[in-house]
Amino acid sequence: MRRLVCIVEGKGEVAAIPNLCMRILRQYLGDIAWVVDQEPIRQPRGKLVDGTRKSPLRLCHADGVRRAVLLARQTRNADAVLVLCDADDDCPATWGPDAARVVAGLMPGDAVMAVCEYETWLLLNFAEEAVRRAGVRTPESKRGAKEALAKLVPGYLPTTHQLSETRKIDVALVRSRSDSFDKLVRALATISGMPLPAR
Repeated sequence: MRRLVCIVEGKGEVAAIPNLCMRILRQYLGDIAWVVDQEPIRQPRGKLVDGTRKSPLRLCHADGVRRAVLLARQTRNADAVLVLCDADDDCPATWGPDAARVVAGLMPGDAVMAVCEYETWLLLNFAEEAVRRAGVRTPESKRGAKEALAKLVPGYLPTTHQLSETRKIDVALVRSRSDSFDKLVRALATISGMPLPAR
């Protein structure tokens, strides 16, 4: 088995992202050759995104990404890494390729920004009418997915609910609604060398 190690930003994503990646690899891509390490490397956003630049055109924090990738390679026996963080108000098309370049200079892998935040993907798993009732018309247009999700998942807390809500994700549905989620699926297909199902 080959090992994928995730590098994540949030506490809730520590449990949620390995589950999501494993589901995409096994159920959606049909890949059984990879295992996803169940203990991602958690890095604060300031170690992944260059805060010295002005938003929204921030590049990656090259030294921080490099250190995290080396940690994954040296301490987790990673065969590949996936770096994932929230876009917040930044541009994934600026950060993603820059972070992916740093990763590729060290080992196989990729980098993905969730637009605008991980909870946006969870929100997109709900029926469109439910999302509208939660006060959101276009989930990826602005931040606030956590607050909207709290209207659909009473008492929503990332560390308590991200994993359970992630387990409910219909991968094909959310992929059809979100370019950034599609990027996650494409990244995992590229890493694993598996053919990508039509969107």
